[in-house]
Formats: sequence, C-alpha cells, structure tokens
Amino acid sequence: MTIDIEPGTGRDHGPRRALRGRHLHRWLHVSLPLLIAFSVAQLSKSSIGVIVADGPFSHQFGLDKHPGSVGWLTSLFLYAYGVALFLWGFVLKRIGPRKSMLIGTAIWVVALALPPFVNTLNQLYGTRILLAIGEACFYPVAHTLTARWFPMHERARANASWLSGIFVGSALGSSLTTTMLSSAGWRATFFVQAVVAALFAFCVVLVLLQDRPDSSQGVSEEEVKHIVEGRFESTTVIPKRGPESPFRNYRYWLTMLMYIGTNAPFYGLVTWVPLYLRDERHVDLGDIGLLLTVANVLSIIVMVLVGRASDRKVKRAGWAAWGFAIEGIGIAGTALFGNAGVDSFFIFLGLAGNAWCVVTNWTLLHSLMPTRQSEYSSSVFSSLTNLVGAALPGLMGTLLTATGSYTAGFGVLFFSVVVSLGCCLVLRPQGY
Repeated sequence: MTIDIEPGTGRDHGPRRALRGRHLHRWLHVSLPLLIAFSVAQLSKSSIGVIVADGPFSHQFGLDKHPGSVGWLTSLFLYAYGVALFLWGFVLKRIGPRKSMLIGTAIWVVALALPPFVNTLNQLYGTRILLAIGEACFYPVAHTLTARWFPMHERARANASWLSGIFVGSALGSSLTTTMLSSAGWRATFFVQAVVAALFAFCVVLVLLQDRPDSSQGVSEEEVKHIVEGRFESTTVIPKRGPESPFRNYRYWLTMLMYIGTNAPFYGLVTWVPLYLRDERHVDLGDIGLLLTVANVLSIIVMVLVGRASDRKVKRAGWAAWGFAIEGIGIAGTALFGNAGVDSFFIFLGLAGNAWCVVTNWTLLHSLMPTRQSEYSSSVFSSLTNLVGAALPGLMGTLLTATGSYTAGFGVLFFSVVVSLGCCLVLRPQGY
C-alpha cells in the first residue's frame, strides 16, 4: 500500500501532558537495561583500539610486525556482526526481544573470556567473530523495544538514552583499559571485561527488561495509552510518504546509505586514532586514554541535548545534516593539521558530530518503520550498514601499509560523511 500523508496537527502533535512518577516504567524496563548493556558492550568493543597499542599484546599476536592486521580485528568483527544482525531479526521475531537479548549476552560473555587462552592471530580473530555473533542482537532488540514502548515524539530521547551507552562505554573503556593494561596486563583485562559483562549486562537484562508495555506488570493504562497513541500507525507528527513497507520505500534505503557516514567513521576513528596519536603525534598511551575519555563524555552530552531538541519538532534529517557537517570538519582537521593539541580538538569535534548523527539517523529510521515490522527492518538496516562499514577499518590499514600515511584513510572517512550529508538534503524538504 502506498501512502502520502503530511505531518498533521492531531492530538499527539500539540502540547502533551507529561507522564510522571509511576507512569515512567518505559524508561525503567527499556532505557535503563539497554543503556547498561550498550555501555558494557562498547567498553569491550572500543577497548581493542587501546589493547592493540599495548606492547606485550601486540608482540604476542605479531601485530607489531604486521600493523595492517589491526584493522582486520575490527573489520572481521563487523563482517560477522553484519551477518549475525540479519539472522537475529528472524530469531527476535520468533522468541521476542527479552529472550534474544539474554541468549546474545550469554554468548558475548563467553567470547570475552576466551582471548587469554588463545595463542595465534587466527584464534584471536575467532574470539572476535564469536563476540560479534552475541552482540549483534543488541540493535534489533533495542529498536524493536523502542518502537513498542515509546511514542514517536519521544523516540530521539529514547534512542539517546541507550545509544549514549556507546559513548559511556567508550569513555570508560579508554580509561579503564589503559589502567588495567598498565597494572595487570592484557589477559587480566579481558577477564575483567567478561566479569563486568556478566554482572552488569546479563543480570540487569534478566531482572529489568520486558517485551511489551501492555503485558508488563506495573505499567499503568494511562502510560500504555500514551505509548500506543504515539506509535507509527497512530501518530500524525511525521510525514508518511510512499509505500508503507520500508523495504519498498526508497527513503528507507536512503536513510541506510546516510548511516554509513555515521557507522564507518566511528569504527575507523575508534580503531585507528589511538595508533595515529601514538605513531604520528607521539602521544603517551595514558594521555591517549584521557583524551578519548574526554571526547566521549562530550559526545554523551551532545547526544542527550540533540535528542531533546530533535523531539520538539520531530524533524530528523535537518538535525542530522548539521551533525554530518561537524563530523566532516573534525575528520578533515585531524588529517590536515600536524599538531597533537590541534588534532585533539578536531578529534573532539569528529566524535561529537558522530554522536549527533547517531541519534538523529537512528530516530529517522523510526519515521519509516511500522511497529509490526520493526524486528526485520531494523535488523536488515543494521546488517547492511555494518557490512559496508566493516570494510573501513581494514581498508584504512591497507592504505596505511601501501602509503605509509594515515591521510588516505581519513580521506575515505570524509567522503562517506559527504555522501551522508547529501542524503539529508534529499529528505529534509520532504518533512523528515
């Protein structure tokens, strides 16, 4: 079915009475456990960029002799992650988000505990692939729960509440990983990550996460009504153009192309910035961890503020365009200037712009995603963008080996941002 509806002035478009107190279970049963799970997941994911800069770890797996292999630690993870994301969509539809999250988190904990027991680079690659399979359930679970539990005019804040876990984890990962590496070594670092994942992710999901508001104990009828009236099918605050199925709507695919300029630069920066600062700017490992921690704290603030601002008028593409512009300036500045202090400023700018883009891009997806199709449409979206983005860290490593310089790799990241900015300029005039 093809639809073409302008944003209206329905009952959910005007002033909305805030739900307070006991009517805030959606934040407890969805936002809090997802925030904790994403924080711990990103802690382990982003810490690999710091761990590979550790001398004993690098020597153990031959990364000091073959620096291009560093990029493949991230790229292989993302390839496996992309394939698993697609498959989790079917699992999620069959058993629901809560059970899917528990199974995925259990696999993830095991994968984190394995690296101290492996001896070769290929075996290390295997642990990263297993980690990817477990963690891949997170995004489709999160988007399905957000679509079920939050009205459209709260989606940016809801997404920001759990997406900020990406930067919480990155901030903690940078500082905690450098501390653990210095005091206990890389093997103990992986063990600690596994224990943290078991206690603060699996257990929290087990206790708090719920599948649906209408079947969850303690959720009031008023809160359920507030949620249902603001879903894709009922709301009038977003335009509804083209086929209702996202897979037959070119805007869904354009939003997917846009997200590559978010995903690829994030993994490219997280993977290569620590080595870039160490090798090209001669920054100490401890200072690198501090710099990345500050950058990620700033990114959390940006994400929360942009989420609140974006929800006021529910215009996502215009907000995303500003984020891509800031991200592009940050990436270009990092590559072009030869001073560690100046580079630090542009790294801050690049990661802050990326956080801006993450929350607006994902929320834009919800403007094109009917609730009943959220499992499949979010898993396909996540799968394909990660498969494309997976090539970037490995490609940057290949370009580094071929040219002896980081400039070409940063240039590829900048190009992906320019493409994404063009996608925003197509969707913005349509009211998205």
